Amino acid sequence: MKTFLRLSRYFLRYKWRIIAGLCSVAIMSLADTVSAFLVARLFAVLQQIQDFVQRGVTVAMDVPVTIYGITFATFSIRGYDESFRLIALFAAAILSIVLIKVIFVYVRENLMSSVQQKLLMRFRLDLFDNIVFFPVRYFDSQKTGRIMSRITNDVNALEQSLFQMVEMAQNAVYAVIFATALILTNWQLTIFTVVIFTISGIISRKFGDRIRSFSREITNTLADISSFLQEKINGIRIVKSFTREQYERKEFKQKVEHNYHYNMKIVRTVALLSPVNELFNTIVVAMLVVFTAYLFIQGSMTIEIMISFLILITFLAKPVKAIGENVARLQKSLVSAGFIFDMLDLEKEPLEEIRSEDGVIRDGRVEFKAVSFSYRPEVPALQSISFTVNAGEKVALVGPSGSGKTTLVNLIPRFYEVDEGTVLVDGRDIRTLGLQTLRSHIAIVPQEVMLFAGSIYDNIRYGRLEASRGEIEEAARIANAHEFIEKLEKAYETEVGERGVQLSGGQRQRIAIARAVLRDPRILLLDEATSALDAESEMAVQEALDRLMQGRTSFIIAHRLSTVYRCDRIFVLEKGKILEEGTHDELLRKDSGLYRRLYSLQFSEEGEFESGRK
Repeated sequence: MKTFLRLSRYFLRYKWRIIAGLCSVAIMSLADTVSAFLVARLFAVLQQIQDFVQRGVTVAMDVPVTIYGITFATFSIRGYDESFRLIALFAAAILSIVLIKVIFVYVRENLMSSVQQKLLMRFRLDLFDNIVFFPVRYFDSQKTGRIMSRITNDVNALEQSLFQMVEMAQNAVYAVIFATALILTNWQLTIFTVVIFTISGIISRKFGDRIRSFSREITNTLADISSFLQEKINGIRIVKSFTREQYERKEFKQKVEHNYHYNMKIVRTVALLSPVNELFNTIVVAMLVVFTAYLFIQGSMTIEIMISFLILITFLAKPVKAIGENVARLQKSLVSAGFIFDMLDLEKEPLEEIRSEDGVIRDGRVEFKAVSFSYRPEVPALQSISFTVNAGEKVALVGPSGSGKTTLVNLIPRFYEVDEGTVLVDGRDIRTLGLQTLRSHIAIVPQEVMLFAGSIYDNIRYGRLEASRGEIEEAARIANAHEFIEKLEKAYETEVGERGVQLSGGQRQRIAIARAVLRDPRILLLDEATSALDAESEMAVQEALDRLMQGRTSFIIAHRLSTVYRCDRIFVLEKGKILEEGTHDELLRKDSGLYRRLYSLQFSEEGEFESGRK
């Protein structure tokens, strides 16, 4: 009910369209009600004419058109010609009413469908707005496929929720108007009918509860399937290199069968609901016929009233039955709505902007004061880290895998919040800076470059959206990318493909550097930016990085020690602590130092490294 009410509030944004749509439904139901009385009156007139024909006398009678005691017109007919014209007039009136109904059917469909589509668009936008503002920690704990499932599978299921809610509102209007007409026609039969339909609603509710519980499991299994597919498709080379096709096939089959299991439970429940409703409705009709016959025999009902009532009860049965089915189907689709609201309620990063001059980063001096951090409480990633990096200084972070290098640089743009201590930029605690202010002065060049599908031009421009064509090309020149870009058939308009697969590793890396150049940051974070490149590409990329780092505070994460010897200082980390600090030559002079040990593992003899320096 909480999810239903919250979803209902979204409709209030488009209340006037909904009100207009429901007014159209009311006009449609009134048209049906009037046509029911006209049909009933027509049958009564035909019966009277039949009596004249069977007696062999000329038709002579007055035909009042009365609805609920109000006479709208009286027709005096004499002879068979006038009788035929009256019948034709009834038929024309009924046809006119149907035409009016058809017009408002179009109006209703147009208005209600537009509301549904606008709401779906709103939910997709709200979800994406939330996702891009979630902290990095959220993505560490969630599978990409599951997140994607919320925007695809769950929003698609939400469309059914919106449809069912619109249908319920429309059917409720139908039911109210038809029920009112029934009460005015014969209150005894109406009370009898209400009791029967209440029992029907209780039955539908029981079925709906079962469908809802199964639907939650289906939604979870679909998210698992999406996550599995996304993971295996991205890692298809690993699957094939280890010849795990059959293994993954079995794993996927288990997930699909799990989904099939719960889908079949819903199928069986819904399949049972339909015949149960059919049987119940048949019993209801039989009881209504018996009760109507009793009233007719007692003299409290005429043929015309009985026909009107039966037509109206037929009209009423359809929306009432539909409401029961709407409730059952809504239970299923509301599960997805609940998941969507759960995601919308998650905490987002506070991206409020500090507009004062105090919020501007001018130098890029970075200081860590007794900083500790952990991804999980029992496993510290960084322990009481303290150091200062002056503006424009280049420092390298080295150490074994898992020593905390990447974690340390991720704290600077506040991808994660420190557990203890303080990170300062230009003497200010970064928690007092707006995230947009802070991150606008930081650029990251990762080891695995992420380029977005689109052109080279668009990917470089991503660093600063308002940049001119000339600025973009100049950034490419600084990054040693302009020359190879110009040789491509479409130059800067060349499509890079998904994740930049149309380009080589070195080309992707230089585009990423151009993107960072265009941003013109005060602080630069390089995460093993040349480790996966061949010698020729590494040389071009290293030259571009040297240009990029000029005058900027730079943090360089490196496993290959040949890339850090020119840094001003080197921090050696192990198990989340800084064990050593100094220049390359200073650290090599420590006989038992970790840096020297790492160096010895990478280079068999010092001459090989020294020749590389030259």
